[in-house]
Amino acid sequence: MQCSCFRLSTFAVASLVVAGAAGYMFSSRVQAAQQGRGKAALIQGFAKGTWDHKAIGPLAIAPGGVLFFADDQAGAIYGVDLMETRSQATEFKPNAELGATIAAKMGTTPAGIQIKDTAFSNFSKSLYLSVRKTDGADQNPANPAIYALFRADADGKVSQVDLSDKSFGKVTISALPRFGRRNTPDTRVIGDIAFARGRILVSALATDQFNSNLVSVPVPFNQAGVERYATSIFHVSHKKMETASPIQTLTVYRDADKEYLIAAYVCTPIVRFNLDELKAGQPVTGTTVAELGSGNQPMQMIAYGRAGEQSLLLNNSSFGILKVDGKIAKETQNVNEKTTADRGNGGKTPFAGIETVENLKGATGYAAYGTTLLVVKPSGSGIALETMPTP
Repeated sequence: MQCSCFRLSTFAVASLVVAGAAGYMFSSRVQAAQQGRGKAALIQGFAKGTWDHKAIGPLAIAPGGVLFFADDQAGAIYGVDLMETRSQATEFKPNAELGATIAAKMGTTPAGIQIKDTAFSNFSKSLYLSVRKTDGADQNPANPAIYALFRADADGKVSQVDLSDKSFGKVTISALPRFGRRNTPDTRVIGDIAFARGRILVSALATDQFNSNLVSVPVPFNQAGVERYATSIFHVSHKKMETASPIQTLTVYRDADKEYLIAAYVCTPIVRFNLDELKAGQPVTGTTVAELGSGNQPMQMIAYGRAGEQSLLLNNSSFGILKVDGKIAKETQNVNEKTTADRGNGGKTPFAGIETVENLKGATGYAAYGTTLLVVKPSGSGIALETMPTP
């Protein structure tokens, strides 16, 4: 989330794709397994109390409408019971005044807000947005007063979520601030989060030789159950195995009834991890499937489509939003040192299967809703919420 005005964390993809959209249904077994945990299990131990978060950053949604967010400044994961009600909506209405509505609630103009992240709840058919106010006297990134959470429902109505009366839980994460780029300070200690297999997977920094770490937070929350996995990957541009490159954004990827974690690194491999191979305290080796070109930076990634054919959408700092074809995401032969999906030359070298999506130019966020893409992008009024077919 280096330039988080363009960044949406990892959406919990389990919540993004809507059952019933022809050709885009998840495996029924996967869906049943997720719903089988039940909301009661997810919120076990949650209670009302005094909120002590410093920031609201990356978001993830679990089945049943339980929202998780990362306090990326203080190093904590919060879960909150949104008390959602199930919606049967099949369409999502755009809202040309999204930015104006949010800005008015935060006492500023659309130019004075930054969309930090979005996550889609398939339970209530709502899009949640974490927002930071970027003007005003106190711009300390650890000032909770400059952050807020908003909800856009399927009818296009936008409202601020009042956390004060919600039950919540908290788990802390040991991490260090990101190093930033080009002498730009980055105070975050968490890059992104995703919900998978009844846990929150977190990208964070470590203090040992493995500077790129995944952290697993069990749900229901249990501080003693937090596990850390060091990651080792083949860096295509550097032509060697590395442990120091930090994960910038991550998402859950489904191939038939099997789940993987796909991580996009700062500079800029795309790596697939087998969730079955995560072992606490041990390095896990990923499979590098693509390289977007050194000197760029990924800022947001989602997987969408039918399980087994899912593609990736990836926002890149230098050349906009890319679609990575599903064949590349699940490649098993041309990987690591044999990776052929390499844009090279700072991302300027064309490669079939990694293509710029022109009609998403300028978008600062997106989420899949069946065969529809919900897109947050600049407009005449500042920031609009648009809908369009998935690419």
